[in-house]
Amino acid sequence: MVNDKNNKTEQLKSLVSLFSANIAQYKNNKYDESNTRTDFIDKLFSLLDWDIANNQCFSESYREVVREDKVKIDGSNKAPDYSFRIGGTRKFFVEAKKPSVNIKEAAEPAYQVRRYAYTAKLPLSILTNFSEFAVYDTRIKPGKDDKASTARIFYCTFDQYEQHFDFILNTFSKNAILKGSFDRYVEENKNKKGTSEVDTELLAVIEDWRVLLAKNIAKNNSGLSVRNLNTVVQRIIDRIIFLRIAEDRGIEDEDLLQTISKTENVYQKLSLIFTKANIKYNSELFTYEAWEEEIKIDDKILANIINSLYYPDCPYEFSVLPVEILGSIYERFLGKTIRLRAVKGDTKTAIIEEKPEVKKAGGVFYTPQYIVDYIVENTVGEKIKRKTPDEISKITICDPACGSGSFLVGAYKYLLDYHLDYYTQAKNVKSSLKNAKIYESGFQSYKLTIEEKQRILLKNIYGVDIDSQAVQVTKLSLYLKLLEDEEKGLLVKYTDMTLLPVLENNIKCGNSLIGPDFYTQPDLELSDDAMFKVNCFDWEKGFSEIFKNGGFDVVVGNPPYVNIENLEKNSKDYFFKTYKTCHGRTDIYIPFIEKNIKNLNYNGILAFIIPYAFTNQIYGMSAREYIIKNMSIRQIVDTSNYFVFKSAVVKNIILILGKMTTDDKTDIITYNSEDDFINNVKTEFSINQQDFLQLKDYRLETKPLNGKLKIKEKIWENSITLENICFVGYGARLNHKSKNISKSFYIHDEKRKGYKPFLEGKNIERFVFSQEGWLDYKPNEHYNSMFSELFESEKLMFINVVKDRIRFAYDIDGFYNSHTVINCVRYDKLLNAKHISARKALKTFDCVKCKDYSYKYLLGILNSNLINWYFVNFLSESLHFYPNDAKKMPIRKIDLSNKPDKTKHDSIVSLVDKILELKQKEAAEPNQQVKTMYARQIEGIDKAIDTAVYELYGLTEEEIKMVEKEILS
Repeated sequence: MVNDKNNKTEQLKSLVSLFSANIAQYKNNKYDESNTRTDFIDKLFSLLDWDIANNQCFSESYREVVREDKVKIDGSNKAPDYSFRIGGTRKFFVEAKKPSVNIKEAAEPAYQVRRYAYTAKLPLSILTNFSEFAVYDTRIKPGKDDKASTARIFYCTFDQYEQHFDFILNTFSKNAILKGSFDRYVEENKNKKGTSEVDTELLAVIEDWRVLLAKNIAKNNSGLSVRNLNTVVQRIIDRIIFLRIAEDRGIEDEDLLQTISKTENVYQKLSLIFTKANIKYNSELFTYEAWEEEIKIDDKILANIINSLYYPDCPYEFSVLPVEILGSIYERFLGKTIRLRAVKGDTKTAIIEEKPEVKKAGGVFYTPQYIVDYIVENTVGEKIKRKTPDEISKITICDPACGSGSFLVGAYKYLLDYHLDYYTQAKNVKSSLKNAKIYESGFQSYKLTIEEKQRILLKNIYGVDIDSQAVQVTKLSLYLKLLEDEEKGLLVKYTDMTLLPVLENNIKCGNSLIGPDFYTQPDLELSDDAMFKVNCFDWEKGFSEIFKNGGFDVVVGNPPYVNIENLEKNSKDYFFKTYKTCHGRTDIYIPFIEKNIKNLNYNGILAFIIPYAFTNQIYGMSAREYIIKNMSIRQIVDTSNYFVFKSAVVKNIILILGKMTTDDKTDIITYNSEDDFINNVKTEFSINQQDFLQLKDYRLETKPLNGKLKIKEKIWENSITLENICFVGYGARLNHKSKNISKSFYIHDEKRKGYKPFLEGKNIERFVFSQEGWLDYKPNEHYNSMFSELFESEKLMFINVVKDRIRFAYDIDGFYNSHTVINCVRYDKLLNAKHISARKALKTFDCVKCKDYSYKYLLGILNSNLINWYFVNFLSESLHFYPNDAKKMPIRKIDLSNKPDKTKHDSIVSLVDKILELKQKEAAEPNQQVKTMYARQIEGIDKAIDTAVYELYGLTEEEIKMVEKEILS
């Protein structure tokens, strides 16, 4: 390693020496940029282990260094000279200049490289002419008046290379990126003043356009409906963005839009450009409706929008703007809509509001690219592995809630890369060139032809969304991905086709969950507005050819997270009637899972990113049972240790299902942070899918079961449920049906005649409790399965919300309590109770046998680490502890006529007696030092109870360690 570095240092010295010896020649204006790259810059980065010439013969998708062919516009290059990549992902740009350019002082080259990298969302990039070397923080938004030094975080001259070589090598070499040094340097230079995200900035710009256009169009076109207003504003923005990107990529003439912005009647001239574009591209993107031509827009509004997209005012370089970033912008843009509000008389103005469904969902959350890539690789990647293009042409991929198209663009990109790799294998190149699958774009450098990219898009990519604007954005995103890396001359040379395919048979507008049978509901009344919101969709008609073959091969996406309670009644009724997995306060992603499992063909794969709550919440139980029994759970990717969606409060999993069962193993993968996910730092294990059936409510456990099921079996080997010993019921709840209802319990600080001692859940600790006050109990204003014996008997109590562990307390003083407390009363204490619930329970259970189980024996068991561990792993549902959970608690059977059993029973009772006595002394003791001594004794006895309970249930030392380790963590 040292020798390698020394060797590099010697090579660097030689390069610097050559430049120094001939510096006058190199700094002459006639020595151009091309020679500078070949003679010096290529060699400098080769020293940093980059394969500049692709000597390793990597496929086009995975070349380490992409050298851009430059397009000159206004004397400026429209792409950076070098793009340095790892695994096909850009890491930084290098912009090269000839040595006669003064990099330290010239503002223009700095602005140029910063625009490239800022738009491409890269954190750092380099500007060099070999004579000088500058590094820029390209998260800082560039401005046309910035000095060359703005956002520059490192600068040196060629004669300082040796001095700074460690820094350059350890930050920008290929090894430095693979080992994380580049990312660490990025992090160290984070949050400097002025840093911003390009998607956030560009979103703000586009939202400003929407406001300006909406208000102006509403003012000038009073008869326009709000629906058509939304449509025309969206179309104008989409078309301008598409054409501006096409200009920067050289597909359209330069300054196409800016030229008309300097004239009158801008909208009419813009409409003519759109009409020509419709002929050229032949897609719905530029399809015109007659009413659009009548729209009136002030010239100044459009001129300002158009001019803001051009150099030097515009900080964005559209030639390098990733489609994925545009998708993230549009996803948030689509969360708002234009409304019309009356101002004066018949006059209306346009306002922008968050869509109601978005507001209820807490906002719009765009799926991060690394999540999209993971899902695509593990579904599309698995499905097409080792297949030929002809075989792949039969594979159909669908996103049923496609939004701005992020998953479909990701799938499409994956397919394009796979096809290019396939066609450029040595054995395939000649035939691929001959059959116009690829063309040679440079020396031994190839690209897919436009025909082939169109074919892949039309054959493989499908989507549905309820929002017509989202559908248009998805199409726009796919069109831009299709034209990515294309150049005007090559498009003309290699195709006679129109440039964009019509996607109306691939991307459709409709409600993925509501079919035409919605209209058969009795007493259905729908307004026009409600009908648009429902927007029924028939999958089998919409994709008839696909469903003739059984359905889709791959379904991917991020279904909406919206509580069904937030929907209007007709839709809510439809969901509960149509989807058997919908129960209780369920979420709309549940029927999305059910519906799209049915949309898969016999060998299909489904992958959704959904809330982590699906793994354990009661509303997901039916869906989990359905999945476990009918699908192969290939992967559960747990990201619940961090927030995938940074502005949301929901935590997530990725669920990957196969329709055809291949084996019984489910891979459980956990990532603890976004960086860990991106760098593939994970924990991984497998679980037998059938083991999920043994967990409470079919929970999808994401932590190792290891010997958990064996311990569970051992716990139940000689146990009965608590329900066989005790009546379990809630405390008092206010009777909201009472005419004399009070807003709260009648709780007082002082005791009066008839008042009952009272406590709430917050008053309960392990073993003991404190008093809240005195309850003026009024039977007609309280209800539940409660009666005087439930409160006034000797009993155990526990709180119905779990903090860090379950807590049972012992009461012999007849305390009343609220419904936040659950009472456990032995059946023999209820023999005189007349309440129907008590009488029913007494008929069902053996109240004579239950006398053998003293409360203190039960208290010791229920407060033990073992039973808490059991509750967490096999009973708990989120933070709640319900009566049904307590009823299922495993209590070791005791036969007091059996001496060993009696000894174990009495030992636990004795320990509990001591702990209760010490707890009472601790609470009464004013001296803190003595209080601490009591606390230590309590802790020691607590451990002794745990030991006694482990022995009672027959756990081995190894099993005890497993339980204790999990309890402590």
